[in-house]
Amino acid sequence: MKRLSVLLGFLWGIAWASDYKPLLNHERMTTLFVALVRIESGSENEAAICEFVAKQLRELGAESVLIDEASRQIGGTGGNVFARFQGTLNAPPLLLNAHVDTVYSTENIQVVRDENEIRTDGRTILGADNKAGVAIILEVIRTLKERKLPHPPLEVVFTIREEKGLLGAKAFDTRLLKARTGLVIDGREDPSALFVQSPTHWKFEVVFHGKAAHAGAEPEKGRNAIAMAAKAIAQMNWGRLDAETTANIGTIEGGQAMNVVPDRVKLVGEFRSFDSERVKALAERWKAICEQVAQESEGKAEVKLSQTFEAVRLAPDAPIVRAAVAGLKTVGVEPKLERTGGGSDANAFALKGIQCLVFPTGADRIHTPQERLILRNFYLCGEGVLQTILHWGKMHELDKPAAAPAAVP
Repeated sequence: MKRLSVLLGFLWGIAWASDYKPLLNHERMTTLFVALVRIESGSENEAAICEFVAKQLRELGAESVLIDEASRQIGGTGGNVFARFQGTLNAPPLLLNAHVDTVYSTENIQVVRDENEIRTDGRTILGADNKAGVAIILEVIRTLKERKLPHPPLEVVFTIREEKGLLGAKAFDTRLLKARTGLVIDGREDPSALFVQSPTHWKFEVVFHGKAAHAGAEPEKGRNAIAMAAKAIAQMNWGRLDAETTANIGTIEGGQAMNVVPDRVKLVGEFRSFDSERVKALAERWKAICEQVAQESEGKAEVKLSQTFEAVRLAPDAPIVRAAVAGLKTVGVEPKLERTGGGSDANAFALKGIQCLVFPTGADRIHTPQERLILRNFYLCGEGVLQTILHWGKMHELDKPAAAPAAVP
């Protein structure tokens, strides 16, 4: 499958070489990407990279650049970086988003580059998730300005702490935004894959309280919290429940010793579904089961349910989807509208009424030491983002009502 992805990237490259003249400076975009991945931004330590991208945005002529104080709410260092660029077209503003944090630390990263890809020496992740998206956005804006291309107003949000549960996007004050539609540049290696759907996500934490006792001398006096948890778990289905829904127990913590009846156990898990009502009902059913089992076992269950993010659902004829499809076709890529079981900042923005399409980056094997950036795909994705912005502007210029005829004197 991975070899096929590389081959497709090569074939697409041949197609654009004959039909499309690239507009971005690919080597400059690659150099910027390497500079970004050399900045450590894991372990809730994003201050340095936030300052770096804010400086880049100021140099690009943003009319305003702000680093917010999200870290006061969510811990760590740094803040979401927000910038606004004036447009040259009378079109609705478009949001461009990527996150600057990495899932693990990249301290002492050793970058390896050949003609096809960028990777590390295998001791750290690369951080292409999502510094590839950051590099694409910055190069696209630079190209729009250098080439004086007609474009809509743009609003850029580089978020922190995305890998910790979309925390930066959730803390961002979306009242700063005029855009109600955007591109989250945080997809995967396939340049043709546009994510138009992602699920609603609910997290649960359940603590069963029982009563401790000696397991050999007087177990009758105990109330086994682990046994309560097991009974509750057995009454639910887990894994893939249907084509749209999944459920998972992620961690179990409890017990003290083999000869002590455990008086406490904690379960942490999740439910996901593309059907928001289905997943809410599932979470509520799980809560009821836990409480009933605890009561029957003369124990207690503390159940915490929280909606982590809202589903993204974009219709095939949504304006941003039409613009992205046209943009990819312009660079020789036949788009595929797909859905993903994962979350992104698009889900956090959806909770606040801002609909975003998730655009690919060319990053492969993310969250592993084998992570890599496939360069040809990276360039295709960058050109696709640029063309999407241009098509968004053209589309809304065409949608403007015709001017009223001049009055006859």
